[in-house]
Parts: sequence; C-alpha cells; structure tokens
Amino acid sequence: ASMVIVCILTMALLSSEKQNDWHSFTSVRVGGNITFSCQLVTKEDVLQVTWQKETDGAEDNIATYSTINGQKIAKGYVGHVSFAHTELQVSAISLHAVTLQDEGCYKCIFNTFPLGAVSGRMCLKVYVEAKLIPSPDKAEDSEKVVGMSCSATGKPAPKITWHLPSILQQKPREYHIKLGNETVTVISNFTHANPKILQEHPIACVIQHPSLNVTLVLPTDSLEQGQYETLAPCWDTALPGHPRAGCVLPSPSCTWVGEGERR
Repeated sequence: ASMVIVCILTMALLSSEKQNDWHSFTSVRVGGNITFSCQLVTKEDVLQVTWQKETDGAEDNIATYSTINGQKIAKGYVGHVSFAHTELQVSAISLHAVTLQDEGCYKCIFNTFPLGAVSGRMCLKVYVEAKLIPSPDKAEDSEKVVGMSCSATGKPAPKITWHLPSILQQKPREYHIKLGNETVTVISNFTHANPKILQEHPIACVIQHPSLNVTLVLPTDSLEQGQYETLAPCWDTALPGHPRAGCVLPSPSCTWVGEGERR
C-alpha cells in the first residue's frame, strides 16, 4: 500500500529562511511505501529543492534537485528513496519498503532567489501491524477453571478490551512484553470457574491498533477437551508469552482455553 502526503507552501516576503506553519503528521506500516510532496505556489525563481530528514536534532540531507545538477540521492538512501516528481515548483520523494528507522520528520526546502529559502515539515510515524497470538494452553480432562485469553503484538502496543456479560464483570490481568524490534506483545486474560455460564453468554475480545480494529467473539465450542494440545509445544514455559525458537504458530486467533483442574 502507498500513501501520498502533500504540503503546499507560500513565500514569506522577508527572512532568509521561512519554515511554513503548515505541517502534517501521518503513519504508515512497516514495509509500506509513502510519498511526500511539496508545492511552492508563488512565482519566485527556485534554484534548488532539498529534502532533509531530522534525526536527533540534526538535519540529514536525503535528496536534491536542480536544473543544473538534476536529481541527486544521498549515499545511504540510494535504492530506498526516489524522486516521484521533479520540478522546481513541485517536488516529491517516495520512501520504499519503510522501516522503523524511517520514523521522524522530513523537510522540503525551496531555495529561491532573491528571497532565500522556504520550507515545509512533515512527520512520519511507523507502526508494525498487530498480529493475534493463539493461546498456548490446552484443556484437561476434569472439572475446569476456564481461562479466557487474548493476545496481540504490534507497534504501538495494541489495546485490548473485553465485552463481557454483567455476571462476568471482572478486571482481566494484562501483561506487556517488550520485544527487540520495538514491538510490544499485550496479553489479556482471566479465569472463571463455571464453564456453563461461559457457554451461555457470548464473550468478545476487542483489539484496537492503527493496522487493525477488530472484535473477536470467542467460540464456545473451544471448551472441548484436547483441542489445543498441538499448540502447547510452540510455547516456552520458562518465558510465558514467548514462542519457542523455530516454532511456526497456527493461524492467528483468539481462543477459549481450559486452565486445568480447579484446586
């Protein structure tokens, strides 16, 4: 998927550099493409257009365009950034296969004669799509304390809420696990001692995230014994919520689980 952000700039009559008051904020998922576009709507002579990325307070040149030198992509951005439009009054660059490192603010600068430079600023947030994680637990042959579990991983951290019947109004336990790639796994679960009540009332897990906004109705037929036996080897008992290395998880889902014998 691709996204285009447009900035329209006007020229200040004075000042060696004028940053336009207009700026935008947008978000894109990791792996997506995005295009930033700037247009100068005055008749001033533009000598060069420069694109910069703000990183930790410093401004890093990404690309330039001028009639004399043509298109120039800075080292380190070749293959990742390209010009989508090259005119002196209108300029656009595209970021391909966006990564988390692309998050930040971008500036387009029109160097004009004789009034100097005018610039616009656009800020980008990069998110990781939320992925639902199946529960690692399995049912046992006995009277059960039935557990309800719903998990998701993404950046920013997904928000999990529940739609519960009044008889089950209780606060779920929620855990946050920070992963090395800036994503967060959110696990929300709680237990209930009467499976019959759970079979008679629909329970819904609601996951909210920029890439996902879904309500999952947990199926009551998941209370059958043994249904999750094949999921257990995928999970590390020493690190709850972490899959074992090399394990391929089943299709994303949110499930009822049996928590074993009530004690």
